[in-house]
Amino acid sequence: MKQKIRNLLLRFGWDIVRISPDTIGKDPFDDMSRFLLNDSPIVFDIGANVGQSINLFRSKFPKSIIHSFEPSPTTFETLSRQASRQKDVYLWNFALGSTLGQMTFFENSLSTMSSFLPLSEFGWGTLTKKTLVNVRTIDDFCKDEKIEKIDILKSDTQGFDLEVFKGAEKTIRANKIGLIYFEIIFSDMYKKLPSFAQLYDFLTSRDFLLVSFYEFHYQRQLASWTDALFVHKSYREASI
Repeated sequence: MKQKIRNLLLRFGWDIVRISPDTIGKDPFDDMSRFLLNDSPIVFDIGANVGQSINLFRSKFPKSIIHSFEPSPTTFETLSRQASRQKDVYLWNFALGSTLGQMTFFENSLSTMSSFLPLSEFGWGTLTKKTLVNVRTIDDFCKDEKIEKIDILKSDTQGFDLEVFKGAEKTIRANKIGLIYFEIIFSDMYKKLPSFAQLYDFLTSRDFLLVSFYEFHYQRQLASWTDALFVHKSYREASI
């Protein structure tokens, strides 16, 4: 009977697969918990938008300490209304990148599509305004705020992630970042996007190991974007 049901489902493009509770790659937050060294992780939520990630991290890690970064003044207002009263959540209205200074931020009619990179063929939404925003680096921020480690670095910056990582060079080299969770864009969504090879080479050359990809999204029958989780070699060894 089970095989008959499975054969019927296969006709419609579905299948039944037994999933072990220890399966890697099913849920990124479950996978993060495998490597965490304590139940009060320090989380950098880079590209916070209106606080979606804050809620996800809090639901999985109730004792987490979260630093959320959002460069858009307009979006930051909404983020502040929704998250400013939460305990151990710190909100910062500037961007993180590879250098200190100011940059033009392209604000989109859909705030989740706003980026430092202009839209390209596979992008959507429309440009509403260009805003000059302040940019700092992770290295600079950690030094000023006396942050000794980052357990989870989440980056969702619409193609700007490599610049974020470059600004954490000293912190990475000192083995002070445990997990990196970020969005990888494969399609021509923004102009001058770094390739997956550039992102992968940057992280693996600094002792990060790929844990898994999560839920691929497609455009025009091609892989368009997904999320990936990397763990630092030293962090993984300490968690075993």
